[in-house]
Amino acid sequence: MSRTKTQIVPAPEQPMTSAAFAQHTRTVVAHHGERILAEIPTTLRRLGMLFLVLSISIPVFFVGLLVVLWHLAR
Repeated sequence: MSRTKTQIVPAPEQPMTSAAFAQHTRTVVAHHGERILAEIPTTLRRLGMLFLVLSISIPVFFVGLLVVLWHLAR
């Protein structure tokens, strides 16, 4: 995934007023908020896959460990 830097609001040619600063801040917060919200489904899918792998691999590991210990005890 390649990320490109884009300029949301062009740099002002005159001094920034408080209203312009507030608008710029709202725009930046909205942009970053949308990017964060867009990553939530991907994160949930990855967590689901992690739990699936752990729920399979941990019991298999313990069964294998019990088999090895059983053979060492005999």
